[in-house]
Amino acid sequence: METLKENIITVEDIKEEIEKAKLEVPREDEDFDDRYDRLHAEWEVKGLKKYHKEINDAFTNKETFKNWVIDIWGDIDTYITVINEELKLREIEITRKASECAALMKIFISSESGSRDEAEEKVKRNLEEALEEHDQRILNIYDVEVVPLLKWCEELLVMKAFLNNNFYMKGSFTDDLKLIYTNVFTLLDRNLPEKVDYSDAHSFEYYVYLEDEWEYLYVDDLNPVEELLAILPGSPYECDVMYYAHSINREINLKRIYILKDRYEQYINHFII
Repeated sequence: METLKENIITVEDIKEEIEKAKLEVPREDEDFDDRYDRLHAEWEVKGLKKYHKEINDAFTNKETFKNWVIDIWGDIDTYITVINEELKLREIEITRKASECAALMKIFISSESGSRDEAEEKVKRNLEEALEEHDQRILNIYDVEVVPLLKWCEELLVMKAFLNNNFYMKGSFTDDLKLIYTNVFTLLDRNLPEKVDYSDAHSFEYYVYLEDEWEYLYVDDLNPVEELLAILPGSPYECDVMYYAHSINREINLKRIYILKDRYEQYINHFII
């Protein structure tokens, strides 16, 4: 297998990878599982990560690591610059994976039938359960799908701190990115780990009062007078009550993903100095 010394990864090489990554778009004829496998394989060999075992093996011997770096890149500063570009590259990978995971966590509310009041109360309970379940599922999928990607970044940050004679609290990068992700995609404000200005979480009542999400379909054909009577408390007319959650799911796919990208970029950039 080709070694890093035989194929030195430069800043320019990684910058080229970054530009290519920015232009990548999903393939229309590719299902999720195929896309997942393909991207995982492709990102494993982008940038420095292709040689992560060789680099980590060299880092196990701290006494010789700096000399090993100098032997390949000529000086310490050049390798630190390469690490910085690698972190920029990985920011694209991490943001995309986190965004895709969040987009999968759409909420669906079961409809209910019966008198309007009773059916509406049941749908409200279904809505609350769906919101709570969503806020838990986003954490679970992040731990499974995103956290493993952060291991390489953690290793790079430890190396960079060592080369700069600085201290890095191992794991803080992972913890902070997960916290940002949680703040961005949590739907119920009571589930927020902290209050931040970029979060768009709301109270349960906020979601209940989204009038455009509700629809009431009556089992029987009602005349205009009966339709008016049907909305009164205690109405005997039965109906199907539905809550679509269109605006909630649309916001997850659009607004919140943009917020995540911006916050991740800001956070990762403060390591690139």
